[in-house]
Amino acid sequence: MNAVVEHVDQGILMVDANGYVAVCNQRAIDLLGLPADLMRSHPSFEAVKRWQMEQGEFGTVTEALLRAIKYEGINVEILDYERQRPDGTVLEVRTNRLPNGGMVRTFTDITIRNAAENAIRVSEERLRLALQASRMAAWELDLETLWVDRSENSMVLLGISSGPAADFIDRVHPDDRQRVTTFWHAVMSEGSGATEVRYLSPDGTHTWLSLRAERKGENRLIGLTFDIADRKAAEEAIWRTANHDPLTGLANRALFHVRLNEALKNAGDSGAGVGLLLLDLDDFKDVNDTLGHAVGDLLLQEAALRLRSFVAEGDTVARLGGDEFAIILAEISAGSDAIARAAEIVEALRAPFQHEGRALSTTVSIGLATFPEHHRDPVELMKDADIALYRAKEQGRSQAVVYTSAARETMEHRVTIAHDVREGLAAQQFVPYYQPKVSLVTGRIVGFEALARWNHPTKGLLTPGYFGSMFSEQAISIALGEQMIRQVAADVRLWLDQGLECGRVAVNLSSADISDPKLADRILRILEEARVSSEHFEVEVTETAFLGRRTATASAILSELHEAGVSIALDDFGTGFASLLHLKQFPVDHIKIDQSFVQNLISDDSDAAIVAAIVSLGHAMGMHTTAEGVESAEQAARLRETGCDSAQGYLYARPLQGEKVPKTIRNWSPAGRSPSTRS
Repeated sequence: MNAVVEHVDQGILMVDANGYVAVCNQRAIDLLGLPADLMRSHPSFEAVKRWQMEQGEFGTVTEALLRAIKYEGINVEILDYERQRPDGTVLEVRTNRLPNGGMVRTFTDITIRNAAENAIRVSEERLRLALQASRMAAWELDLETLWVDRSENSMVLLGISSGPAADFIDRVHPDDRQRVTTFWHAVMSEGSGATEVRYLSPDGTHTWLSLRAERKGENRLIGLTFDIADRKAAEEAIWRTANHDPLTGLANRALFHVRLNEALKNAGDSGAGVGLLLLDLDDFKDVNDTLGHAVGDLLLQEAALRLRSFVAEGDTVARLGGDEFAIILAEISAGSDAIARAAEIVEALRAPFQHEGRALSTTVSIGLATFPEHHRDPVELMKDADIALYRAKEQGRSQAVVYTSAARETMEHRVTIAHDVREGLAAQQFVPYYQPKVSLVTGRIVGFEALARWNHPTKGLLTPGYFGSMFSEQAISIALGEQMIRQVAADVRLWLDQGLECGRVAVNLSSADISDPKLADRILRILEEARVSSEHFEVEVTETAFLGRRTATASAILSELHEAGVSIALDDFGTGFASLLHLKQFPVDHIKIDQSFVQNLISDDSDAAIVAAIVSLGHAMGMHTTAEGVESAEQAARLRETGCDSAQGYLYARPLQGEKVPKTIRNWSPAGRSPSTRS
């Protein structure tokens, strides 16, 4: 509005109901010779007149002139008069009294009538252009007749000219028509108002309009209608940026939580169900690591596209971050609907997609929770689905798992154990216990296996049967492994300083440990700091270290350790998925025969044959063989006949505290058992 006021060729002076100048444009200052500093201070109208009279602005003051210029003396709606300024300029002064007691006064230079008329035409043209450029139309509504007088450009902007109010309302979006009626009532009761509506524009598309109006008299409204489509588009763009994932266009985490709350509320009101699916792309990190993030992004976009195809209009697909997605099924009749949908998604994500002539694929793990079968609270329902997702990964991935209360109890127990384990690590409560490895040829100790034990302050000595699930938590597993290796290295150094021969001492590495690329460096640094030669150290890994995404990292770690002189033992051989190719590809020095084959060695010919085959295979490939879980002299004798190199088990000794190892080594009988362990 200020821009329009400053562009007209008339001086405009607006006085509010309290008698103070609210608006005074530059043209008024120039025409009247008013001091700019005074006018910027919003003086009283009387102060302006007093200044003008002091300057001799009005010449001879007559009673008629005083009545004309005195604000309180104006008793008519519109007052026009002309006067001549001291500099000879003739002004046409027009005063409009406002309903609230204020007034608007305009000043037009009419020294030369034609020039003045032309100036008015120019002013009107500028106003018309201003309306057009601003994409707004002026209008006046008679509330008695419901007739609207509109400015000329309303035909271009609105597709209608002056006419019944219904012409406009009929083109307003049906959902917004009540807003127009409410808007009129608000203007009548409050004096002014504004609203925004969707409107069918002349080109047949819906646009957004802003309506602003003031009350003029009992039954008259005057106002402006603005086209605000650009602003709405900008607001929509800002909203989308704030609520959508830029890579996939899916809802982001913030919008997901809003939609989940809405879905649960609506379902609670209507009696419908809600399905919540949390999804993780399996082994997605491998794609990023091997093919690059650009290809990884394409895979995420393809996954998002496929997920969209499984949802209805009221459902929501969201990307929560990384390779994590979520789906809200807002209207389901039963939990079985969500289960069926999840199964379809798992199958659909298995299909590869083509990229630069090669097929790329990934699988998806899904955790599913439903309302009202499970929790009603959105936070708890998220926990339910997250627990189910964890179970899906734990059970082998590429599947959908439904939440159960038993799974939550297991998870809560796991969380409790994790907390206790962290405290135990901080308090140095984890220590190695050592089980001897005995030569089946000489009967002497040839090494030890270090087994983790937890000296729990209230539960006593705990084995991995209690805390072993924590080995899959990489941070905990790495911390526990490092604490064990440091203690083992310190114990070995102590034994060597006592002149004892302890052979190689083996430490077990979990799959989480073997995923750490810095593992070999840490182990070798610890040995160096403890002044323990690598010939006294061995690491034991299970066959799972050679599978899946860990393969490349495991190969590099084991090769580095092997080259440094650390022995590599393959634990629990025969129970997993290792193949002869793995034995050939990876630097394995030592095969440990799983105790499940040793247990029935005497009574089961199949187990005996398997043990013989493993020993033969190991010797053929230049590897040492050790049998685990040996509990009887008969088992030891059969293993010796088979050619197995060494054994460990309760026949020889149970795992020992570190301080008992020196005495065990000194007192060991080549016959095969320590006197201190016989019973």
